[in-house]
Amino acid sequence: MRIRGISSFQNNDPLYIVDGTPVQDSYINFLNPEDIQSIQVLKDASAASIYGSRASNGVIVIETTKSGPVGPPRATLRVRTGIASPTRGLDDMLLTNSLDYFQVMKATYANAGQLASMPKTYGDPNNPTVPNYTYADAPAILSTDAYGRVVTVDPSKYSYPNTLIEPASAGTDWWKAVFSSAPVSDYNLDVRGGGDANAYAVSFNYFDQQGTAAYNDYRRGSVRVNTSFNRSKFNFGENIALTVDRHVGGTGTFDDASGENGVLGKDILLQPIVSVYDISGVNFAGAKGVPGVNSSNPLKNAWDAKDNINKDNQVFGNVFAGFDLNPQFSLKSRLGFNLQQNSFAGFGAPTPQNNEAQLGNSINENNFNSTDWTLSNTARYVKTIHSASLDLLVGQEANAGTNRYLQGSINNLLNTGLDSRYIQDALGDPTTKNVFSSGGRTALLSFFGKAGLNFADKYVASFTLRKDGSSNLGPAHRWGTFPAVGLGWRISNEPFLSNNRIFSDVMLRYGWGRTGNQNIPSGRIVSQFGGDRGDTFYDITGSNTTIQPGFRQASLGNPDLKWESNKSTNIGTDLVLFNGVLNVVLDVYNRLTDNLLFDPRTPATAGIASPPIVNIGKMSNKGYDFSVGHTGSWWNASLNGSHYANKIVSIDGVQTQFFGPIGTRIGNSTINMVGQPIGSFYGFIADGFFRDAADVTAHALQDGAAPGRIKFRDVNGDGVINSSDQTIIGSPHPKFTAGIDLGAHRGQWDASATIFGTYGNKIFENQMDFYVFQDFSSNVVKDRLANSWTPQNLNAKYPRLDITDTYSGAISSYYVKDGSYTRLRSMQVGYTLPSGARYLPGARVYLQGENLFTKTNYDGLDPAIPAGNFTGAAGDTRDQAMGVDVGVYPTNRIFSIGIVTSF
Repeated sequence: MRIRGISSFQNNDPLYIVDGTPVQDSYINFLNPEDIQSIQVLKDASAASIYGSRASNGVIVIETTKSGPVGPPRATLRVRTGIASPTRGLDDMLLTNSLDYFQVMKATYANAGQLASMPKTYGDPNNPTVPNYTYADAPAILSTDAYGRVVTVDPSKYSYPNTLIEPASAGTDWWKAVFSSAPVSDYNLDVRGGGDANAYAVSFNYFDQQGTAAYNDYRRGSVRVNTSFNRSKFNFGENIALTVDRHVGGTGTFDDASGENGVLGKDILLQPIVSVYDISGVNFAGAKGVPGVNSSNPLKNAWDAKDNINKDNQVFGNVFAGFDLNPQFSLKSRLGFNLQQNSFAGFGAPTPQNNEAQLGNSINENNFNSTDWTLSNTARYVKTIHSASLDLLVGQEANAGTNRYLQGSINNLLNTGLDSRYIQDALGDPTTKNVFSSGGRTALLSFFGKAGLNFADKYVASFTLRKDGSSNLGPAHRWGTFPAVGLGWRISNEPFLSNNRIFSDVMLRYGWGRTGNQNIPSGRIVSQFGGDRGDTFYDITGSNTTIQPGFRQASLGNPDLKWESNKSTNIGTDLVLFNGVLNVVLDVYNRLTDNLLFDPRTPATAGIASPPIVNIGKMSNKGYDFSVGHTGSWWNASLNGSHYANKIVSIDGVQTQFFGPIGTRIGNSTINMVGQPIGSFYGFIADGFFRDAADVTAHALQDGAAPGRIKFRDVNGDGVINSSDQTIIGSPHPKFTAGIDLGAHRGQWDASATIFGTYGNKIFENQMDFYVFQDFSSNVVKDRLANSWTPQNLNAKYPRLDITDTYSGAISSYYVKDGSYTRLRSMQVGYTLPSGARYLPGARVYLQGENLFTKTNYDGLDPAIPAGNFTGAAGDTRDQAMGVDVGVYPTNRIFSIGIVTSF
């Protein structure tokens, strides 16, 4: 979730306020959506500033169900079950026939004049055939043909993993081998009730979604209890939720982790000649014997990770008490808490069937615990005098958190059963055991006040002042002061607009505010030291018995750290037109972030210690957002849209750019450059293909230039193509995003739909390195041969197939694609049974579809690409790597049926 652009080089998550308790979380998976009663987004700094330093990226206020009808308890049961399937599969894009792949491979060698050196996997290049086997160990081979291919084997010699026999496949569809439809179910029961002096709501949830990729699953169970009590002038209560969730399966399925090791990494781009299973039909096959391939069987990867498990346990909530001295004056205290425990246990299996075989196994596990609490105390005074009202609030807030992380690993387990996967010397190779732990503490102390004025419901003003002190910052800069002001003028209450038939209600708004950010890892104001075996431990005599421990500087500290400051100005209007026919909200804003907290790259002479976090640079976001809505007697519709322009204004006054956090086989495609948006794409500009030898001669000097290869632009005009010609080649930031919500009801029937679109953003399709340029002899797109450059096809889609062309695949605008899309996110049709129905009177039954339709020009798997889950010394850095497609879990299309009934 991002609100009004990107304002920092690191964490840009908004602050969530759940029932008055602040929490910073990228996903908030602990919250059951059915418990949510209302959501309010505070975008303007004048509104968000009361929440203090953690509100610099905006605030999302969430209220959960607190009360029910007066009287006896009433229960509501919500059940939904359905089927999920990927919106698109790689089998739509890639070859699934082995002989078709051979034709691509033949052209690749023939065009380079190296047909004679082509691997003999398919035998005679003029009469290719799929071999019986891609590989067999010598003891099992009975005969081979003239091309060295195994023809017959002795199956009795097969022994996994020592003597392998790998059958060839006429065509494996690796997508279908790994992905398929999967069930999803959601069960909710809540009980609500109360009276004049008390109210309660208790809810239970169980959610289970099996992954569309093999052997992964997500399950969540939660219990929430909300109560409130009134006793004379006193009120008190609590809001507490317990959530337990389990993620089962491999990398890249739940956490936006991506890249080669993810479920959609290069492994799923394995050639179709590789079989899923070996001759046993039980053990997995691999690419052993297929030249140039270092990928693993993706289904085996999924199977090996089927017992990998992430466990998340969380207790979140608050207790509160208030005292109303009189109708004007009240006191309130709230103690919020967030207790989290996360653990992971993973297994690394041997891969003897790979060309780059790994014969050992390993386990690794980690455990993370954190405790966060917030105590707030407020006093409020409300007074109305004639047509004017005054609302005063003063308060104090204290927040503290601790965390501890422990990880360990060991290799070569003697027994790989689940009951033996422990990090113990007796269960594995003790020399490979590694254990590491870390932790931190943070604290915030805040004082704040707010004054609100309203005169005749025409002139409105609010003034906020907050002072925060953070333990993450240097002693001399620990405290920051953050003011804000908001002004409003309801001009529709002025005489000159009274009884206006067009403008029924018009409010003009102005807001200005300054918020701060100190969201960095704790302890970075001092240097940190560490060391371990293979790093700082040294065997003095070389006898392996005199190892002396040592230490080094692990990270550089900065005692001068200060607040990152975000100044925001907002001008807006709220309009009700034609007596309520249309409701319009429009805002224009300007945000400038100064003293960015960041860890700039240090020169090699500084050593291997992590760089210090410093305050450098400025970043700007300018934009607008709007909504237009209509609510009629039987239908409603609303349109919302937004635009922002992000720009890095300065870095440190010396350097003008630095690369983003993501590295791939072809390099780093993102850069942060002064005058450009954060995470811009950087590389050569591709100017088509060289047409002929004359075109090569006329062009600037370029390594590997030849007809049919990609031509790069000489940006600086010096006649040579080199790194100086790399430039900005695209932006992942959309120029416009929009959403449409539709609803209608007639009699017992109702229907709703949501459409979302993002436009003008670019995607760096890094997966082309594999399925276009065949890195590691991977599979290719279906039209790679038909639409490749030839002297007769000069305006081709792809460069010439050429095994010696190691140049065209350099990072360039050739990878940059239009990422715009429009998606029907959800559609629901429901029917409410009459109250006199024989069964389940008053129950609502509905059919629901999610992600039903996507309109896009993007030729990759899915244009809805989450930013990779990257972290650096200064925290979350994923916004520096937006829009890079390195293979992420696809969006699912879900069809489900549900019922809601009360009793």
